[in-house]
Amino acid sequence: VDTTSTISANKAAKAVPSSQLSSTTTSKLLNLSTVTKQDLEQFVVNLGHPKFRAQQIWQWIRVQGVTDLEQMTNVPKKLRQQLEEFSKPKALEIAFEMVSKDGTIKRAYKCHDGQVIESVLMPYQDGRYTACISSQAGCAQGCVFCATGQMGFSRQLTPDEIFEQVARFSAELNQQEHSQKKEQKNGEDNKSHGRSKRLSNIVFMGMGEPMANFRHVKTAIQRITNDLGIGARRITISTVGIVPNIRKLHEDSEMPPVRLAVSLHCANDEERSSLLPANQRYGGLKELMTCLKEYMDSTGRRITLEWALIEGQNDDEDTARELGNLVTTQYGLRRDMVHVNVIPLNPTGGFGGSPSGRQRVDKFCQTLEREFGMSCTPRVRRGIDIDAGCGQLKAKVMEKEKSGEQQDSIQQSSDLLDFIPQQSQRVPQVGVYEDDGEEDSRGEKSLSFDREQLSFSIHEEAVDFEEDDYEDPEFSAGLETKEAQRLINLVKGTTIQLQEPQGSEKV
Repeated sequence: VDTTSTISANKAAKAVPSSQLSSTTTSKLLNLSTVTKQDLEQFVVNLGHPKFRAQQIWQWIRVQGVTDLEQMTNVPKKLRQQLEEFSKPKALEIAFEMVSKDGTIKRAYKCHDGQVIESVLMPYQDGRYTACISSQAGCAQGCVFCATGQMGFSRQLTPDEIFEQVARFSAELNQQEHSQKKEQKNGEDNKSHGRSKRLSNIVFMGMGEPMANFRHVKTAIQRITNDLGIGARRITISTVGIVPNIRKLHEDSEMPPVRLAVSLHCANDEERSSLLPANQRYGGLKELMTCLKEYMDSTGRRITLEWALIEGQNDDEDTARELGNLVTTQYGLRRDMVHVNVIPLNPTGGFGGSPSGRQRVDKFCQTLEREFGMSCTPRVRRGIDIDAGCGQLKAKVMEKEKSGEQQDSIQQSSDLLDFIPQQSQRVPQVGVYEDDGEEDSRGEKSLSFDREQLSFSIHEEAVDFEEDDYEDPEFSAGLETKEAQRLINLVKGTTIQLQEPQGSEKV
């Protein structure tokens, strides 16, 4: 009997701290990109080494941005071998990467379950580096002009998946900076000498709605500030307007004092609800603006209102006046505490609008500044040549994968047609996630379809409304109750019936 693999597994189970064994992955390897200092210390001690060795490894990982074990020259060879066996440098796999002519780097990461998320690193001429990161795989808010919103929601990202996006960019910049210092020390000529390569700012403006994943986002931000040394005031959360969780930004004492940006885009409920369905879900502009006033009064922090300018729709001077009156007259927000950031629309295949021209952008900003004393600046478009807008790269990656699998789909479709009973001409579509062939310990259910049995398991990523992780209260609204009843009536009207338990009485 070969006991080597069993011994290694037992060692790994004892060495890797339980907090690093995520329920979302089968891997029992320590992720060096996301490990906490405390867990790294426990890991090293469990392997039989003194605690100070963890500090040496931490210095390599966090300060110098090195996860290549062979470069950790002051770490004993035996410990490096153990790290090789029981750790991994990262969890997110780069599925695709593009570099813009302006230096912007955009990545599509593939998660352990195949979900694709996006991250962007944006360099600026003044030396700043800003990382734009994702908080969800997909998005449930349904903003009609957003590529991610057009995809729908898949699942929440874990704190580690959020943190790793930042940690990877930070590590790479740290490596570049140390290389430059080494070149400078050796007297080599380098034009970038004297310019910091540190990651300076984080914006939660990638895929997903961060306020709908509040707890995981909060944990990730705590890690970013503590482990990477990026101040909370250099971190911005952008939200469509999840009112209950905006309040948590100033009511939760454990939440670092980050900056807040709100995707507004329209100054009346009718237009805003047509572009952003979440507007009606959370009480409309009245609830949102009242909440922003409370936030501003409580924190004394400035807020940013994001406004995607759409040609001929929300970019004229009258619309700018409507926005100015909404902010200053109707809800009395301090004009010096509000900044309007106008954003040229990133075109997507699922939305017919186009970005506003330069003259309309300038007139919109000038109206707010001259007539209302509100600061307003256009956002610099970055990475437009590499689809750097939220969700755009993932859409292309998915399209490429889909075209590559087209031939296989033809055969699969043929097999499916053979399976479906011939007497049924119309097959109702039932919203059940595929279980990828994995068994689920929470039990199986069955459906009967004209005497054919279809078995399925509850998917591990299905939303559990009983758990406090689901912090989006949208399903308590009357609108969703009516929709739920409509779906129930639709299902009752199909030929699908739940299999009756043995011995049960018919109603």
